[in-house]
Amino acid sequence: MKRREMIIRAIQAGALISAGSPLKLFANESGKTALSQLTGNPLRFPPVFTNGGTMTLALSPVTVWPGQTTNAVAINGSYPGPSVVIQKGSTFTANFVNQFTEEATIHWHGVDVPALMDGHPLDSIPPGGNYTYTFPVINRAGTFFYHSHADMLTAEHVFKGFAGFFIVDDPDEIPLGLPRGAFDVPLCIQDRRSVNIPQFVYDPSMNDVMNGFLGDAPLINGTPDAYFEVSKTLYRFRLLNGSNARIYKIALSDNHPFHIIATDGGLKDSAEQVTSFMLSPGERTDILVDFSSYSLGQSVTLKSLPFTAPGSGTYTQGTEMNLLRFDVTGSASSGGIIPSVMPEITYYNPADAASVRNFTLTMSGSGMNMHRINGLTFDINRIDWETPLNTLEEWKIINASNMLHPMHSHSHQFQVYSRNGSTNLPPSDKGWKDTVLVNPFETVRVLVKFTNYTGLFLFHCHNLEHEDDGMMLNFKIVDKIGINEENSGAAEGYKLHQNFPNPFNPSTNIKFEIPKKGNVTLKVYDSLGNEITTLLDGFRNAGSHEISFNAGLINGGLSSGEYFYKLTAENIVITKKMILIK
Repeated sequence: MKRREMIIRAIQAGALISAGSPLKLFANESGKTALSQLTGNPLRFPPVFTNGGTMTLALSPVTVWPGQTTNAVAINGSYPGPSVVIQKGSTFTANFVNQFTEEATIHWHGVDVPALMDGHPLDSIPPGGNYTYTFPVINRAGTFFYHSHADMLTAEHVFKGFAGFFIVDDPDEIPLGLPRGAFDVPLCIQDRRSVNIPQFVYDPSMNDVMNGFLGDAPLINGTPDAYFEVSKTLYRFRLLNGSNARIYKIALSDNHPFHIIATDGGLKDSAEQVTSFMLSPGERTDILVDFSSYSLGQSVTLKSLPFTAPGSGTYTQGTEMNLLRFDVTGSASSGGIIPSVMPEITYYNPADAASVRNFTLTMSGSGMNMHRINGLTFDINRIDWETPLNTLEEWKIINASNMLHPMHSHSHQFQVYSRNGSTNLPPSDKGWKDTVLVNPFETVRVLVKFTNYTGLFLFHCHNLEHEDDGMMLNFKIVDKIGINEENSGAAEGYKLHQNFPNPFNPSTNIKFEIPKKGNVTLKVYDSLGNEITTLLDGFRNAGSHEISFNAGLINGGLSSGEYFYKLTAENIVITKKMILIK
């Protein structure tokens, strides 16, 4: 059995994996010394999170630079945070305990979750508080991540260490023959400032707020001057840009070609050969690199090529950087192939879009709040628009500024349709996406359809300084006719409400009134419209009725989240929402 499958099964079986004993997840554990190794540090891998366990946020001493202590805002004392590795179809659960000095949430970036689980700033957990995040994993297999999303604190929290991988696996990928186990390697790329070593000092100037907080010292999985020993075979590398603002032009130092096989939302529909691609904050791209043509003892470096970008000062975009050195030390085979056929993707047709929404990105004003969307800065209590569930929309993102903006939508993945009118897109744009880089004075059109959850979500720039500066909007996904949206009834005399309490745990009372005798059904559904239980199905006399609902007695106890109860009487249907918080 491949080592990765053993890890996943151990997690699903509830086996204890200590945060204090990091597993080298996906790492090459040959133990050989690279022939060309003269300097640097072996690539680190964070521990694996045990599903159902506790994620404790606290200021923690960690080792980033050898022999020195860095004070990080860390989950379970790990920088980066523990990696979640979970199979599609499983239920993820984590008890988040905030032992830090500031409020915090966890946003599961790219993962389709109920609004109550999304880590919206409205749902921040105060210092000393705790909250249970739990949701079904319905995403395709892919590389996702989690990070802080507290109001106006996201940039600082992430810069100081609050982020980690969330990797979804699916056995359906196995027949494709992709590299697995020790040859499937996650790489989180972040930048820090060498002048502040060994601390993660976050003190943005006005120039940093304008352009983003940039550094000159790249860290890979929290490792400075990192190297990784590889064999003469095919590898899968899962690249995550976990930086606050820095954009990378990913390439190999010898211009060796490689294949892009996945973007933010999982596998593409074809493996496309490239020699470089852009990776902006929040984006993920999976690549296949074949080392078989290299000789033992050779090295090649994963790097960021120089490119022209706006901004000035000590730290600027487009700086050339060496990210990770690959030392060829072995001849083991991964058994992996570059698939000639990939899973199909059904692409949306813009002609089918029910509406077009324009989002104009601007920079205005003096001091703070320079970055705006449609002239607005973020108001945590304002809903900026409503999007109907199961309705295709075109979002036209118009960058009217000389700034780089990686735009990110919460909830469902979208598809990039065009850049400045051209549908000839780079390979890293194609497929399912949740973050797209919008260049200065560029218009990007994306197509999006939210198909699973209703509620409040966010659309914002993933340059985290821009986000905290106000470049973020609230939107609400609504379902006017489906199960998971409240309605007030269609005839006089029929009433339905949650009597007490709401939110509830574990039980609540549901009260309804009918004006005449008739057959009544009362059912409970989850956020995806799946029927949970039937509370009532039979005749009732006219008048008021009350029924108790105990979530702790259903399927071994329901998870926290949004639930809906639906009353059907005669031809009248009334739906209401209740919230379970455990």
